[in-house]
Amino acid sequence: MDSAHRASAIAQIVFYAPTVPATLYVGIRAWKYGPRLAWYPAMAFACARLTGGALVLASQHDPENTHLLTATIVLLNIGLVPLIMPFHALTRIVCFHRVQASFPGDRRKNMFLRVTRFLLFASVLLLSVSGGLYGNPDRSKVQSTLSRVAYFEFAFVLVALFGMAAWLYFVARDKIQDGQVIYIKWLLIASPILCIRTVFGIISVFEATGKHFLTSIWSPMFGNAVLFSLMALVPEFIVLCIFVYLGHYRYSTADQYGLVPRKGLFERSGKKDEGEQTSDSVKMT
Repeated sequence: MDSAHRASAIAQIVFYAPTVPATLYVGIRAWKYGPRLAWYPAMAFACARLTGGALVLASQHDPENTHLLTATIVLLNIGLVPLIMPFHALTRIVCFHRVQASFPGDRRKNMFLRVTRFLLFASVLLLSVSGGLYGNPDRSKVQSTLSRVAYFEFAFVLVALFGMAAWLYFVARDKIQDGQVIYIKWLLIASPILCIRTVFGIISVFEATGKHFLTSIWSPMFGNAVLFSLMALVPEFIVLCIFVYLGHYRYSTADQYGLVPRKGLFERSGKKDEGEQTSDSVKMT
């Protein structure tokens, strides 16, 4: 491991050390106002990135420890999963309410949300299975195939969510409450940044797998550290900051837009149907 990777790992620790407590604070405050999938993936991601930076430095001092190396690679490859989940969840709170309120007979958008959510979780499953095969040379081809399918599904979901967000913002904006427009606006800003991270992931699963993992410049662990930082770490950090801001907005404007907090982790005070629980469905005063 060269000095560039070491510097990148130190930068991860420096940037995420203050970001982790801020993300946890905002996530816990926004948690009771939902949606859950918008906040806890971001909290887990911030912790994973901070841990990943420390593991990179630790693996440098103990390069023969294969378990440490595997854990480091897994954490370095984390990125799209916990960032696309909040994207989907925040799109859902706007889209779901609009479907129920404006088009009660239109099921296409409900189907869109269900299909994209299914593809997202299927991608997570494929990526998890692929990670479990790491270090097994006999199954390197299977691992590569699963990773490629997972990343293409991620790319499809991201493009679909970007299209939905663009449609909501530019076509159906007049039918969206003022308090919800901000989510769509910032998701549109985050979309091209997430695309950069997705491109890096897709290229890496083609160019940095199997016997090329140790030699390809696209390898997160052994490749070009500057390339990995600019196309993966920096976009991830920017998108995480956007989600932290939206979480702060969520709980700070809860009273203004009539959001009802949960009593505990999974229940709300007051009686509301499922559609109202996942959206800002209380009338604005």
